[in-house]
Amino acid sequence: MKLNRDIPIPLYQQIYDIWKRKIETGELKPADRIPTDRELCDLYGVSQITVRQAIQMLVNEGLLIRRPRTGTHVAQRKFSQQLIQLTSFSEDMRSRGLRPGGRLIRAVEEPADAVAADKLRIDLSEPVVRIERLRTADEEPIAIEVFRTPSSLCPGLAKEGLEGKSLYDVLIRSYGVDLAWAEQSFESTLASSAQASLLGIKRGMPVLGVERLTFNSSHQPVEYTTSVYRGDRYKLYVSMKR
Repeated sequence: MKLNRDIPIPLYQQIYDIWKRKIETGELKPADRIPTDRELCDLYGVSQITVRQAIQMLVNEGLLIRRPRTGTHVAQRKFSQQLIQLTSFSEDMRSRGLRPGGRLIRAVEEPADAVAADKLRIDLSEPVVRIERLRTADEEPIAIEVFRTPSSLCPGLAKEGLEGKSLYDVLIRSYGVDLAWAEQSFESTLASSAQASLLGIKRGMPVLGVERLTFNSSHQPVEYTTSVYRGDRYKLYVSMKR
């Protein structure tokens, strides 16, 4: 598409609009390389400052990624979670037409540590079920999840065949656990070596730490889960009213 120099829209904005449309319509796919700044200058007959301003806007929106020596590429699409409804990871992924999955890392019954006891309002060392999983969407690693719940609510859960299942489905259908509402907190952090290895990213890359405490309709905590999401593949969306 050519630039229109007869309209009041700045040239950098027009270049931004052209390439954003190419990405959003699927004409450009994730990981596709776009022309260099010099090539774009020649293509549109504009200065490098104009091109760099347009490209930086796309980078700031997470639509493009600049990499040293390899150029500028279309970013992988981020999964967006709207924070207005209590849903499981599996429900969230299915709502996007993606196939949820994962790998069970560990499932044990163990004494509650100080943090879990405080969050779940149980005695220190009271038995809890602890389940660690790597969560995927269309077989791509997205998050590491560590789930804890009092053993009294779901005896035998640690021995259930949990591969490919939604924990919320199991809790509700097999144990009748009442999941009414939840509180979540978020923290930006950097991936450790172990986290990076599981998520398929480099050590020290930004990740999103999420802490969820779920309550039943009697306001008793029934689930405490901490998760680490890939910062390059996940974002949060909040709907606010005045």
